[in-house]
Amino acid sequence: MKVLIIYDSKTGNTEKMATAIVEGAKETGAEVTMKKIGDPFPLSLLEESDGVAFGSPTRYADVTNEMKDFLAHVADYAKMGKIKLKGKTAGVFGSYGYDGAWVMEDRLKGYIEAIGYKVVPKVCVKVDTELKTRLKETLAECRTWGKEFAKSLK
Repeated sequence: MKVLIIYDSKTGNTEKMATAIVEGAKETGAEVTMKKIGDPFPLSLLEESDGVAFGSPTRYADVTNEMKDFLAHVADYAKMGKIKLKGKTAGVFGSYGYDGAWVMEDRLKGYIEAIGYKVVPKVCVKVDTELKTRLKETLAECRTWGKEFAKSLK
């Protein structure tokens, strides 16, 4: 089973979460690849993966502009028939500093569903104060989420 983690991170919080999610998914025996938005990688990784977890920090109750641009490119690529993503499974994770997380979750789910993914209902979204004051516990929750996400792909 192949799991792909694609994330954007501005302060490092979402990256810490992505790393913990990778660790959790690997506990199931999954082959896991992690890619940061902005780093080059072939879009064929999306099609080759059994599931993709998309993560972003919250920016004004939305995902980052970089994540939106990436998803728009993926949508265009899929519309051209270059990759087939319809019916594949995706998950959502991210971090936020103030408010707007539930809006970001809904928007990210919507962007991903518009591409053709089936999004798992449970998300992993954490406030930055959790990452600063309860780092060990919060990352353990992210590992658990990653493990559950990977198990849902079987």
